[in-house]
Amino acid sequence: MRPEELARYLDHTLLSPVATTRDVEKFLEEARRYGVRAACVSPTFVPLAREKLKGSKVKVCTVVGFPLGFQLTSTKAHEAAEVVAAGAEEIDVVINLRWVKEGRFEFVAGEMGEILAAAPQAVVKAIIECGYLTDEEKVRLVDVLAETGVHYVKTSTGFGPSGATVEDVRLLAERAAGRIKVKAAGGIRTLAQALALIEAGADVLGTSRAVQILKEAEAAWKQKDETASSPEDEAPEEVEIFVDGACLGNPGPGGYAAILRLKGREKVITGGENDTTNNRMELMAAIKGLEALKRPVKVRLYTDSRYLRDGITKWLPRWERNGFRTAAGKPVKNRDLWEKLAALTKKHRVEWFWIPGHSGHAENERCDSLARKEAQKRKRP
Repeated sequence: MRPEELARYLDHTLLSPVATTRDVEKFLEEARRYGVRAACVSPTFVPLAREKLKGSKVKVCTVVGFPLGFQLTSTKAHEAAEVVAAGAEEIDVVINLRWVKEGRFEFVAGEMGEILAAAPQAVVKAIIECGYLTDEEKVRLVDVLAETGVHYVKTSTGFGPSGATVEDVRLLAERAAGRIKVKAAGGIRTLAQALALIEAGADVLGTSRAVQILKEAEAAWKQKDETASSPEDEAPEEVEIFVDGACLGNPGPGGYAAILRLKGREKVITGGENDTTNNRMELMAAIKGLEALKRPVKVRLYTDSRYLRDGITKWLPRWERNGFRTAAGKPVKNRDLWEKLAALTKKHRVEWFWIPGHSGHAENERCDSLARKEAQKRKRP
């Protein structure tokens, strides 16, 4: 993964209780210079972050109910509204773990519903502090939080008994199955850790070591460039495909879009269905893009759907061995499209790349707009 691609995964974080204004200004300069996904600061520094990051693609992120999560729901909801009014675009909220331990998951859902209502324009991440939870509690929380409309489930605050682990991220990502995204945080200090967590299914990484990790990535790429000299190592003719899907209602009217590029030439493919789901449209976008190729080629395919990328690169071999049944013995959803996509990928050398949605990536934003327009065309009056 190139450093600039890795940067789109990183929420550069500074939540030290003794950080000064000078510390935060330096931190924000780093966030801007390295082009990270977001800069996460404590609530009192949100106005400063908004000012210093103005005009950049770096999102302003902060925390709510941090770090223990046991504040009153009304307090958390008010705090969420206040920090968004101050300039925060994303908020990481610590859930009340007492309710999890008492089995009162409906209370967790109710609280997150109030926070979402208080800050409807913000991206909301629910911190579940995996170090205190059993695997059963973790997967139950994924189900509950996905139903509320929360955008991410986050592994930890970094102040709890343990940080992000590959095992936890894999568990959360597999349970999420594209319904909710996963943010890994806590103790992420090296490039190797970062790449392992992304491979396990993390959509975003929260770390105070973002700059060090990116410097490590830069050094690795420099070394790779210096050692790659053989003509046989050079990439053959290569097609880039950018895809996205959209659905109004989920299920409801949906659309898909694919942008194909080869040697400066471009082809745009769009379409949709009257009654479908977002995941089916994500799959259709990739299928239509690959179907447009007239001969076997090398393909770099970019998507913001973890469901699509992880399905084809991780889950599909197991599904095929199990007769398209999940580990729980249930039929795999969208089997018809997965089988079609599997056949197409065997014709080409396809590399799959995940892009964080709505992160300012030009082609991804364009595909998203085209897919939404196709869905709107099919919306009933």
